[in-house]
Amino acid sequence: MGIQQPMPPCPEDSLWMRRCLEIARIPGSSVSPNPLVGALIVQNQKVRGQGAHLRWGSAHAEVHALQQWQTNHFAHNSPANGEDAPTLYVTLEPCNHQGRTPPCTEAIINAGIQSVVFGCKDPHPLVSGAGINRLLQAGIMVRGPVLEKECQWMNRRFETACLRNRPYVILKWAMSADGFMDNGGPGPGPRISGPLASLITHQLRREQAAILVGAQTLIQDDPDLRSWRLGEPHPRVVIASDTRPMVGSHRAFARNLEPLVLFWPRSCPEEDLAQVWCKSLMEQRLNSLLVEGGRKTLDIFLKSGVWDEIHVFQNSNLILHQGTIAPHLPCKPVKEERVDRDTYRIYRHGFF
Repeated sequence: MGIQQPMPPCPEDSLWMRRCLEIARIPGSSVSPNPLVGALIVQNQKVRGQGAHLRWGSAHAEVHALQQWQTNHFAHNSPANGEDAPTLYVTLEPCNHQGRTPPCTEAIINAGIQSVVFGCKDPHPLVSGAGINRLLQAGIMVRGPVLEKECQWMNRRFETACLRNRPYVILKWAMSADGFMDNGGPGPGPRISGPLASLITHQLRREQAAILVGAQTLIQDDPDLRSWRLGEPHPRVVIASDTRPMVGSHRAFARNLEPLVLFWPRSCPEEDLAQVWCKSLMEQRLNSLLVEGGRKTLDIFLKSGVWDEIHVFQNSNLILHQGTIAPHLPCKPVKEERVDRDTYRIYRHGFF
């Protein structure tokens, strides 16, 4: 028997896969470092079971969907009883290896599922097509990819960790109309962005595994760094330090569990520092990072090219005249919109 290949998608597959994507996004960063995955079992054009991967180390989305399908006794309905054969839709290729949970391919095969539709292949080297091959070898009809770019984009953090061996890095800052991040005075200074920008920032925090600021920002601004406006999951707090002692009661330390301090190795040149920090984050299974300042820390990532997105809020009504000049933006924005009193711009580079 020659090498088998998945079949091309059917017209209705995109509709069900879009529903899977919506389910997959619900848990947010609580699944990190694993990917976001959603699954549906469709029979007679109706959803008979659904599931998402909810947290790292727990059952995968396919298993949740199969359990719901079996618990509701739909598994006992066969084509002979007037039911179509069930089709499993899943945003990511099912795994075929034993990790913290058993392989999903075996659960699918043992459940009697006859066709599987996948969104995109799994970039993890232990899967990477092996899950699809196992299903095909078991006689299951496989179709896909379906909405491949959307599925890959949803798991850009996971793909970056697998393919680049570093976290997905987002840089974020706010600046005045004349391009300053603060007024240069002691303490936190004036609030630059508005409440809607703050809400977007808290959503960004909630979606990342970690949030990083430099030691000077920690000392001067005393930021909270939680996604408190939206609730859990909160990102792991990371402080980039040049070995200065961080004494005193900082809110980031008091309100977050186990802050991680990354020191600047004396033998490490500045252009390699972002990679060194990213290696430490990967060792902690932190596969996405939001960098919120200050200027020196942002420059370290920008100059080394270790970034994937930049999010900037600019208050067109605020002129500071002096202070810390915002970093130079290296490219044109891919998105620009008005958010209350702020102009919100997003920049991207890399393979996404």
